[in-house]
Amino acid sequence: MCGLTLSIRLVPIGAVLPDPVFDSLALACSARGPDSQRTYTHYVQHNGLIGSQVEVKLVASVLGLRGEGVTVQPLVGQRGILGWNGQVFQGMQVGPDENDTQRVFERLEAGEEVDTVLSSIEGPFAFIYLDLITETLHFQLDPLSRRSLLVHPPDLTAVGERFVLSSVRSSQARQAGWEMRNLDGGEGGVIRFRDIQVGARDKLDLSRALVMRSSLGPGPSKWTCIPSINPSLPDSTSAPEPSSKDVSDFISNLAAAVSRRITNIPSPLPEQARAAVLFSGGIDCTVLAFLVHLALPPGEPIDLVNVAFSRKPAEPSKGKERSDEGWNVPDRITGLEAVDELKKVVPERGWKFVEVNVTYAEAIEHRQRVIDLMYPAQTEMDLSLAFPLYFASRGCGSVLTSTGQRTPYQVKARVYISGLGADEQLGGYSRHRRAFTHGWQALIDEISLDTHRLPTRNLSRDDRIISSHARDARYPYLDLAFIDYLAQLPMWIKCRPVQEGGDKQLLRLAATQLGLIRTAARAKRAMQFGTRSSKLSDNDAKTRKGERQVESFD
Repeated sequence: MCGLTLSIRLVPIGAVLPDPVFDSLALACSARGPDSQRTYTHYVQHNGLIGSQVEVKLVASVLGLRGEGVTVQPLVGQRGILGWNGQVFQGMQVGPDENDTQRVFERLEAGEEVDTVLSSIEGPFAFIYLDLITETLHFQLDPLSRRSLLVHPPDLTAVGERFVLSSVRSSQARQAGWEMRNLDGGEGGVIRFRDIQVGARDKLDLSRALVMRSSLGPGPSKWTCIPSINPSLPDSTSAPEPSSKDVSDFISNLAAAVSRRITNIPSPLPEQARAAVLFSGGIDCTVLAFLVHLALPPGEPIDLVNVAFSRKPAEPSKGKERSDEGWNVPDRITGLEAVDELKKVVPERGWKFVEVNVTYAEAIEHRQRVIDLMYPAQTEMDLSLAFPLYFASRGCGSVLTSTGQRTPYQVKARVYISGLGADEQLGGYSRHRRAFTHGWQALIDEISLDTHRLPTRNLSRDDRIISSHARDARYPYLDLAFIDYLAQLPMWIKCRPVQEGGDKQLLRLAATQLGLIRTAARAKRAMQFGTRSSKLSDNDAKTRKGERQVESFD
């Protein structure tokens, strides 16, 4: 995982110009990848640029997660320059001691087409590649937008001073008035440097050079698009219940998706967790925690990161380090219940329940940074969702020792497992129940809509937030092989929202089969209400509606 920042601008031939705003973007990206940072600068001159040259500058900061040692980026070869922010989980052979960035680079250096390489990969990625042979820049996101790549300016029909790609926007870029937008849903493009022109007032003109595209296209690989869901309708209103094989197959497919995201993580230090789970105690994350257990060697702990917000800090009480009363938010209560069940079902695993308690004053102290990170998302709803992810990623909390004492704890795991994607595919929202009042077809249409708009929802925003403390977010429910498996199932196997607890029916049956009985019955709760981050807003009603935009402090 890494942070990428690219700039294309016109500069006078032979001149070295200061670039403070671009430098601030590179610095902001360095928080995502603290293990290394390198800059590569390339210049292009041609007859249409009298007295000027095209400066192409790429900075990459790396968080080493695969292979032996750190693979410093950008990778520089005879054919091209690569900046890769991603993970290869399927479609390309990457050995346990190999680095996926290096494997992608080797294929490009061997002369394979960019589209051929990218369409063969299942995994999150933001990709920037400078082809030195054709003097062409390629940039691309994976089909689900599981990584962040912002573009400046948002309206590329009139570029102006420069063209920029960056994993995040910095506060200095905000203060300079740089507007940016997400690349979404496999969006990308190509820039032919020889077609760059000088526009009015010596501005950068990419009208002939830049070709944007919405996705890689269907291609020969199943990894380039989201599959359509099974349109089958039951023969009668009383559709058959899922069989035990249906449940076992579900567990097997989800376990494989989890394993692909766990087994390539380098071995941790003794007593240190290899992976952490964003843990509310809900069914989505608790089932994942159990499957993470199955994927890890015995003896390794698993961090379960649970966040709680309070308008008022809990007061210390006599004889205790601090009172719990102020932190008994819904997610803390369900989190404690869920970890208690995990300990009973799997007593041999070292489950570390990490309590991250955030006071109102602390949230306000970090508010502006969270706003900058989540940009271009900018509503109070976005902020209330970003806050829990930010402080969970920060990982500064406490754990309860075997003697009953709380001790400060800093999460060291670089990989965070998230349950995002279960609700959209398995009927976890109240709107799915409302749709089902109009029949199976209405439910199929609603879940199909949810599944196909996953790439344009909040994954890029969440990547910017979680990666801000050098964490790599991984989403087993959004594994494209798992999405394909679920898409083929008849809808009545996956959910039956006519009855209480009928939402995510297949997942609940899986939890029961795994022995997580209390977890299987737990109702869904939105993160901003479960953690009480919504209470940080001065207008909770508007936060619920997502209407109000946040305001910066400066």
